[in-house]
Amino acid sequence: MAVVSLGTEFPLLLPKFGSRLTTFHGFLTVGKYDYEVHLEVPHYPDVKGMTLSTDTWLSSVTKKCQEQLSQEERDCRTIQEYLRKFQQICAAATENEESISLPQDAMFSTLLSHIEAIGWSKVSQVSTDFSMIYLETKDESGRLHKLRVKIQPGYPNEEPVVEADLPVDITITWNTSEGLSCIMSAWEEKLSSLQELWDALDELDEAALVLDPPNPTRKHTSRRILLSNHVSIQLTVSVAHPRSLPQCHLLGSSHLTAPLNTRLTNNYNEWDPERSIISNLEIVLGVEVVKAKTGGSGETVDGGDWSAECAVCYCLHLEGALPDLTCDHCSQAFHVQCLYEWLCSVPNSRQSMNFIFGECPYCTQLISCKVPS
Repeated sequence: MAVVSLGTEFPLLLPKFGSRLTTFHGFLTVGKYDYEVHLEVPHYPDVKGMTLSTDTWLSSVTKKCQEQLSQEERDCRTIQEYLRKFQQICAAATENEESISLPQDAMFSTLLSHIEAIGWSKVSQVSTDFSMIYLETKDESGRLHKLRVKIQPGYPNEEPVVEADLPVDITITWNTSEGLSCIMSAWEEKLSSLQELWDALDELDEAALVLDPPNPTRKHTSRRILLSNHVSIQLTVSVAHPRSLPQCHLLGSSHLTAPLNTRLTNNYNEWDPERSIISNLEIVLGVEVVKAKTGGSGETVDGGDWSAECAVCYCLHLEGALPDLTCDHCSQAFHVQCLYEWLCSVPNSRQSMNFIFGECPYCTQLISCKVPS
């Protein structure tokens, strides 16, 4: 009878039988509109332990009055009483919130039907005016990907603008009748074609000490990894052939990088696409790549203290830049900005044209750098 009384007051909420929880699904009227809700009341009709899930639109309203709703959840004794309060609070919020406005009816209906076609499970977030839709999906290896879709005012006649964390663009053949399904299909097809690339890069990230980028995303195809103290290599992996020899650029003091460049030139034909990038590098260069166990650059790795940071500021990244200048005598690395400021502070430094010369802050031997622009 209690469940029947709830249905009498809220006829659009239908009970779902056959589970231990008392579950309701349907619509709840707030102001002028009906919103989809999912309600679970494990101690019906007591509010204790209740969960109320709403659609994205109404969710944006509840976030603005969360404090009031939480207080009512503590004060109300029955779920019917709470739902009445919920309707009142949310209705007042929508009346006072000028920014919450429904899109044009025709566009809104079309957009909703297109979202339903791809499935709400693929939608992670929707802006209050439906101008921005965030889609998500998992690839064959279980990696989660997100896509931002900006809906234009003339949708579906005007194609949305998409932004994805991918190293290549998505080619979309837009069809006004299919709408978002066109985007979803093209996106998932592109994700499928990039599996081998991300497998190779994931292996690299897990095995090597990556200096840059500090937090690689799925669009990054380059990695700078540490080979030894103040010697690193910049790798740019091919999107089309990720297991082939990547573009390689060695960084560090010339007397340390010169023999490595020679080995790379002489041994590049030993690169085997069947091996991992790390294994190939170690064979071609004849060195053991510094392995990452802590995940922090310049920290203790495999029992050894490996240094990659600037010898002036003792940091690896400075406004996004890495220490790219090394002393030919002691092989210490510096950010150009740090070394320049250091040399400017030393009385016997001298500047000629756009270069400054002085003593290395680490070994006091002659060192120079270009004046930062």
